[in-house]
Amino acid sequence: MKQALYFIMAIFFMTQTLTAEAIDEMTFSGGAPSDGYQPRIIVPILAEAFKRNGIRFHAKYYPSLRSLESSNSGQVDGELHRVYDFHLVSGGKYPNLIRIESKLLSVWLAAFTAKNIKIETWNDLKKYNVIYYRGRKNVEKFLSKILPPERIHDTKTDKQAFKMLAADRIDIVISESRQGKKLISDNPEFSDIVEIAKLDETKIYAYIHKKHKEIAPKIAETIENMKTDGTFSKIVDEVNKAFQ
Repeated sequence: MKQALYFIMAIFFMTQTLTAEAIDEMTFSGGAPSDGYQPRIIVPILAEAFKRNGIRFHAKYYPSLRSLESSNSGQVDGELHRVYDFHLVSGGKYPNLIRIESKLLSVWLAAFTAKNIKIETWNDLKKYNVIYYRGRKNVEKFLSKILPPERIHDTKTDKQAFKMLAADRIDIVISESRQGKKLISDNPEFSDIVEIAKLDETKIYAYIHKKHKEIAPKIAETIENMKTDGTFSKIVDEVNKAFQ
């Protein structure tokens, strides 16, 4: 009788544990406004991937550094879009984030200016004042190698950076190629700004908090399946048309 009772109790507690660990909803944050190029692609891809795993997915926009602090602390469940070698470029400051091993996007970092400037590589930026939106750890790393701190500037958004460029307060903006071109086409005040060089191709991945590490390979596998069944390319193509 006692053995039967212990067995029933064990099953009960096991069920309670599994129920407590069951996850039906997740929220990721990102450091780019929701109408930006990366979120427009990545949010619906992740939403579909999580949906196929029985999880409702939500996305929030925070300033980039706040987003990292929130996702690394576990306040939110993950980070929407960071570079492949994020831990390297961030100096390992956010160890609780685990990369979901399926590439979401490749983007080009590009240089924009309204002046008669010609550059081809990062090293050509040496004599200029350069701005980018803060939280882009890969851009921060590139610039810190070639420019003194007084020539490096950051701001909260790409649009603010372009406004400073249009006001002749800065020489060059580093932004994503598609995002920068979209800002130029949507804002007449930026009509004199042009892209002058593509500097680096960047691979973008989502990161999940380590408390959900068992889910990461499932989401990665689902994203790969979406690439095979056409769902992934359909989302990307629709956004690319809007950013032409």
